[in-house]
Amino acid sequence: MCIFIFTSDNGPEMTEPWNGWAGPWRGTYFTGLEGSLRVPFIVSWPGKIPAGRVSTEIVHEIDLFTTVAAIVGGKVPTDRAIDGVDQSQFLLGKQQQSNRDGFVVYVGNEIYGVKWQNWKMMFKELETGTGPVEQWSIPRFFNFNLDPKEEHVLSYGPQYLWVRWPAGKILTDHLASLKKYPPIPPGVADPYVAPQSNDGEHQVVSDGKARLS
Repeated sequence: MCIFIFTSDNGPEMTEPWNGWAGPWRGTYFTGLEGSLRVPFIVSWPGKIPAGRVSTEIVHEIDLFTTVAAIVGGKVPTDRAIDGVDQSQFLLGKQQQSNRDGFVVYVGNEIYGVKWQNWKMMFKELETGTGPVEQWSIPRFFNFNLDPKEEHVLSYGPQYLWVRWPAGKILTDHLASLKKYPPIPPGVADPYVAPQSNDGEHQVVSDGKARLS
């Protein structure tokens, strides 16, 4: 069995002379803009994955762990938070929709917003990875079908503001997960013993990963 995957962890370089091009999207890597988030993803598995299929569904790089584990019959750990979802049925052509409709947008360790389907709810903006951060008192909403470069903030009318509900759920679920399974601070000893959770349980992880993203 040979599965070939070609992808990238971020968009184009931001500094000369290595800077790249993000096509119709704005932004470079280390920003929360679509130019940073949208990358090529090509997967080939002759006889298993239908050839020539093109999709605009959302697949996150963190989904690769759970997806490949499912394909090879591996077991995903149950003693920690796993942020990836199994996309094997989608990639194999057995379903048309991805098992993911959005994700929280991070730049470094900071949350910049949420992407949901063709929408974004953003709290901050960074034009390039080395530029100033613009932060807003209330979220801004963007629709990529109308504005692929994220240049025109949508009005706060009911025809757009409803997006805060599905996007907000992605964020609140993520924050609740972080509270239950906090990221491991750098420099801690291995095995790591996580703080006691609300249900009175400790999480002991021998390989230094209480949260796998």
